[in-house]
Amino acid sequence: MMRQAALASFAAVIVAVGALSASISTAQQPQPAKSLQFEAATIRPSDPKLEGFSSTSPGSPGGQFQLVNTPLKQWVEMGLSVRDSALKAPSWIDTSRFDLDARMPAGEPATPEMLKALLIERFGLKWHEETQTVSGYELVPDKKVLAEPSSPQELLKGHGSGSGPTLIQATNMPMPELAEALAKALGKPVVDATRLSGVFSFRLMWRPDSDAVAAEQKQNGIDVDNLPDSVFTALREQLGLRLQSAQVPSKVIVVDNINRQPTAN
Repeated sequence: MMRQAALASFAAVIVAVGALSASISTAQQPQPAKSLQFEAATIRPSDPKLEGFSSTSPGSPGGQFQLVNTPLKQWVEMGLSVRDSALKAPSWIDTSRFDLDARMPAGEPATPEMLKALLIERFGLKWHEETQTVSGYELVPDKKVLAEPSSPQELLKGHGSGSGPTLIQATNMPMPELAEALAKALGKPVVDATRLSGVFSFRLMWRPDSDAVAAEQKQNGIDVDNLPDSVFTALREQLGLRLQSAQVPSKVIVVDNINRQPTAN
């Protein structure tokens, strides 16, 4: 949960995170353009007495971006915009922690490209992308499919989607796209095996694990107590679909090289 919170915090201060294939090159990585780099960056080993980790940013161009007591693996996940389950890297980077104090260029917001450039320059990061068979889920029909294809009136609304910690809301969404949204919510790959064609409009919602999130939702008028207890239950009750464990093909990022210590500030 702490890992997800840190990733969410970083995501909140970046402007555009492209699809995984758009932000990661499978070829030899060239140095990114100057405009995609921090103006200045200081990296130091974290205080071993500290517990937990965090990221902070003013959320405005030209400001400071900081990481505190953050595992190097977290840096890589944020810089390459890759979820934990899709990253294959040396085990030591999950316990090697560093602090970062960086200044963003004037007129530029923080982006994953800046952190990626820093990892290449200071830690010698190299990687490649490949498809592997990994543990994940298949999205399949349950006993009775409750999701109905969008009506002609709904089709006129175009395509749209939104999500939150315990919400996936869609207008005219195809099933493969729902599988992608579920993968983000679960942190594991999900492939569509429903064989349902067309597009669907729905609101999928379940009860949060966090008491703080539940309290906030109650303040917003959501009847949290009567929500399904998990996304698995919500899928069955609200859409007539289910997730079954399976070995599925998934794109993964394999770290070929990363140095244990950064170059000097």
